[in-house]
Amino acid sequence: MATQKSWVPLTTDPWTATFEYSSGGGTATALAVDAGGGLLVASPPCRVGDDAFEALASRAPVRALVATNAYHTLGIAPWKARFPEAGVFAPPQSLQRVTKVSRVGGIRPLSEAAAFTGERVALIELPYFRTGETLIKVRTAEGLIWYVTDIVLNLPQLPAHPVFGALFKLTGSAPGLRINRVGPLFMVRNRLALWAWLAAEARRDAPRWLVPAHGDRVDLADTPTRLEELFAQIPRRSDK
Repeated sequence: MATQKSWVPLTTDPWTATFEYSSGGGTATALAVDAGGGLLVASPPCRVGDDAFEALASRAPVRALVATNAYHTLGIAPWKARFPEAGVFAPPQSLQRVTKVSRVGGIRPLSEAAAFTGERVALIELPYFRTGETLIKVRTAEGLIWYVTDIVLNLPQLPAHPVFGALFKLTGSAPGLRINRVGPLFMVRNRLALWAWLAAEARRDAPRWLVPAHGDRVDLADTPTRLEELFAQIPRRSDK
């Protein structure tokens, strides 16, 4: 999966786009959304050129930067430096680490972004996480988007690193659309309860698109129950 050099639009109402970038020997995907009063950038891409900043700045003011968990932090400092007026938000459990790693002060909990995001963009603190995790929902005219960071993966192939490749294969975390069974081992207090919560949420508010931070976007138009079924699978003993 080659990294891209520009923001790729996904929907137009509101405008949303993704940007794939190199991160920690692999790739990650950032999300940008026009929330009406300006742009929100989730998991801001790191080590990018000026064109990545300018492409958004030319569209609307960048008003919010979101560290979606305690580990998607590398882009926070450069984006805050480029857009000093933007607020920075993170899950409450992530605040201490995001502040320490990014060296950005004044980072606020996700709940304080509600006044900016309005009714069409929701930043949801996932339950049962020790380290904090964000589910972002964007209600577009074309359908609902779910953006997830480290809870669901859609890697086209196993990681090239032999240790990580073996670990992802052993746990059934890749390739394809899979629950991440590696990170939650230390990130989540109760994995069974989390899977049940996500299955119920996918049933109640099924997305048209799933945009994982790691892996390819999934169009669920023809398989609207696919995400619910993924979470509702009988968990392995290791998930208890």
